[in-house]
Amino acid sequence: MIVRRLLLLSSVTSTSINAFVAPPSVGVCTSAVAARHPSPLHADAAEGDAAPEGEGKEHVDDAGLLPSEEAADILNSPAFLKRKVDVLESDIAAMEKEIEEANAVYEAGKAEWGDKFDMLNKESQSMQDRLAKQGAAGTETATVEVAQQILNVLDNYDRAFQAVDAATNEEVEIVDAYKQTYDMILDAFAELNVTKVETVGVEFDYENHQALMQMPSDEYEEGIVCQEFAMGWRCGETLIRPAMVAVAA
Repeated sequence: MIVRRLLLLSSVTSTSINAFVAPPSVGVCTSAVAARHPSPLHADAAEGDAAPEGEGKEHVDDAGLLPSEEAADILNSPAFLKRKVDVLESDIAAMEKEIEEANAVYEAGKAEWGDKFDMLNKESQSMQDRLAKQGAAGTETATVEVAQQILNVLDNYDRAFQAVDAATNEEVEIVDAYKQTYDMILDAFAELNVTKVETVGVEFDYENHQALMQMPSDEYEEGIVCQEFAMGWRCGETLIRPAMVAVAA
C-alpha cells in the first residue's frame, strides 16, 4: 500500500516538472486562437500582406481626388464658407456690443465730470496764456533796459556825425567805419523789435513825441511835426524814449 502511494506521487511529480520545463508553444496557441477568432488588427494585417502591386502609391478615392484636394474642396464648400461668415458676423456683433457699452460708460462719465473737465481745461489754457504773456513781458522789459543803454551810444554817434566834416580820404574812411558800426546797431535793434518813432510829417502825438518848441513852417500845417532833434524809440508796445521834436505853429 505504501509502495503504491509512492509510485503515484512519483508519477504526478514527473508530469508537473515536464510541464514546467517545456510549456506549450505560445505561437501555436496564439495562431490557433487567431484562427478561431480573427480580430480587426489581424484582418488589417492580412489585407496588408495581400496588398496588390503598386504598394506605396498615394491613396486615391472613388472620385479621383487626392486627400489634399479633397480638404481644399471642403474649405471652399458653400456650407463651410457660410459657417465661417456666421462666425464672423457673430464676432462683429459682439464687438459692436462692447463698443456700445464703452460709449455708454463714456457718456455717463461725461455727464458726471464733463463740466469739471471743461473748467479745468479753461483754467489750464488761461494759465498758459498768462505765463506766455509774462514771459513776453519779461523779454520785452529786458530788451528795453538794454536798448536804453545803447541809445546813449547812438546819440553820441549822431552828434559826432553832425559835428565832423570829413575833408581828407583818411577822414572819410574813418567816418564810413563808424557808420558801418552804427548800421550794425540799428540792425540789432530791428532783430529785437526796437523801432524808430515816426516824426517829421506826422501829426504830433503826445504819447510818442516830446515837443521842445513850436515854429512856423511853410511846408507843414499847424500841429504837424516839422523837425526832429532826437530820435524816439519803441519796443513793441512799450515806449523806450519819446522823440524830441518841433511842431509847426
